[in-house]
Amino acid sequence: MSYFKDKVALVTGASRGVGLAIARSLCADGAKVVITARGKERLEAERKKLAEIAEVAAVCGDVGQWTDAQKMVDAALNNFGRLDILVNNAGVSMRGSFCDLSPEVCKQVIDTNLMGCVYMTRAAVDHIVKAKGHVVFISSIAGIFGVPGASLYCASKGALTQFSESLRLELKPRGVHLGVVYLGFTEHDPEKRILSADGTPILPDRPAHHTQAQAAGLIVKMIEKRKKRLVMTPVGKFSQLAHRLSPDLVEQAILWAQSHRIGAFKEFS
Repeated sequence: MSYFKDKVALVTGASRGVGLAIARSLCADGAKVVITARGKERLEAERKKLAEIAEVAAVCGDVGQWTDAQKMVDAALNNFGRLDILVNNAGVSMRGSFCDLSPEVCKQVIDTNLMGCVYMTRAAVDHIVKAKGHVVFISSIAGIFGVPGASLYCASKGALTQFSESLRLELKPRGVHLGVVYLGFTEHDPEKRILSADGTPILPDRPAHHTQAQAAGLIVKMIEKRKKRLVMTPVGKFSQLAHRLSPDLVEQAILWAQSHRIGAFKEFS
């Protein structure tokens, strides 16, 4: 019998991309799933597809709003009576020099990527403790160290490491699993956009390191094994090791690549 049989999972940012792939994988493994996103029509369309293989509920809302976070957790309880797994996946990415970033972009990135995780986890934590369940944060290789042109994205994703480590010290004695996933750049849906410095949506400009299904499979396995961290792809593992051994060398390498217009540093964000 699957580990996830009849467990209840809430996956944020699950109308597309890795979030949807995680929800699909959990459904296939027998979980009951609540998916959330801001776009109502797409969210409902994906709910109908997932409902063909499992019990699924959908809640439209913004994780960066406390009342919406509460509504999402309440949906799990009202529909399925419990909450075992929270996957904090919702996020936005940005590109642009910090000197050019609009205050609105700064706020949106932090509100979604960091405060969204804080609000969702706070709303869910009592129920997760009761279930001795899981809280997982989807971070990025860019959360391991800073890269140029992604300052607020790196800051928000890096903060999840310290947040999860603090929570682990508080909640592990109560039976809760805390995990962080450092994604490499993942295959994206054709309509995916990221924020430019002024907030204009633009196409992603990073090479894909893995497919959505590959990422989801590894994340679901991480949850089952209750691992505290997962670094995706050889590029991610190499960057983490290099930064741990010599952060100054990594900094110099990125500055050199940037000054010589070599795009290799884009592999790390």
